[in-house]
Amino acid sequence: MAGGSPAGVPVTLNFATKYNLRKNSGVLEPSTLNIGGAAAHVNGTYQTTGEVTAVNIKLNAKDMPAKDLEAFLPALGVNLPKGANLTAGTLNTDLTIAGPSNKMVTSGTVGLFNGVLAGFDLGSKISSVASLAGIKSTKDLNIEKLTSNVRVAPDGIKADDFLAVLPAIGNLTGAGTVNSKNALDFKMLATLTKEASSAATSGGGAGSAAGSLGELLSTVTGGGGSACSEGLKVPFQIQGTTADPKFIPDVGGLAKDLFKSQLGCIGGKSPAGATKAQGQNPADAINALGGLFKKKKP
Repeated sequence: MAGGSPAGVPVTLNFATKYNLRKNSGVLEPSTLNIGGAAAHVNGTYQTTGEVTAVNIKLNAKDMPAKDLEAFLPALGVNLPKGANLTAGTLNTDLTIAGPSNKMVTSGTVGLFNGVLAGFDLGSKISSVASLAGIKSTKDLNIEKLTSNVRVAPDGIKADDFLAVLPAIGNLTGAGTVNSKNALDFKMLATLTKEASSAATSGGGAGSAAGSLGELLSTVTGGGGSACSEGLKVPFQIQGTTADPKFIPDVGGLAKDLFKSQLGCIGGKSPAGATKAQGQNPADAINALGGLFKKKKP
């Protein structure tokens, strides 16, 4: 695909097929595709018309070692962030590969479980988002679960229903694309754990963005921010490339969601007896939040 580069490991396909010379069509019987110690099962059909061969193949796999697949990802146009490596985890996938062999489209589901992305400090990478959310820096990123619906075509990758469960942070949900030049365009929402939410709303130290957010929540909610029954929700965008992702806070989106609740429990319920703070104004919150990142109001 465009934007891809040679894989660092060989791919081996042990297959059996039956081909009908009269119909120029064939059946790919249950076969095995190997990438290092990772194995996937494939089967399906193919049809040749002139110089074009169209395929309809099913590929499924369970518990493939993630570290064995890392060197193959560049062939799909996916490069891990610089300095990061998959050192643990297993990958499950259920995909359909269809279309002409020179323009194949792969669609289905993928899931990474109990993974470790070593050398990737999400807290430092997401910069102002981390400060806003009270996310701490860590040497490695532990991934309990990462699942998504995907569509891989010659012009890029599309991911829908993206979900990442990160024990130290919370849940990341959203959708986006990786185009043929490896450029990212994702709109995401981080739902923080109660611990991270507490850190954000209680303040992250004098002069910090988290501290300023805590003061803002206290001002507009009458001091009730700590009563949230759900984790704080922080909308953000991911841009840049897969090798060098950029995390950008959605300040306007945060202010909008903030005022869905009188207590800043974004998307949550207000405790009984809570009252709306005097002077609560979405425009004022946008200005205040924009000041945390030295941005002009949207």
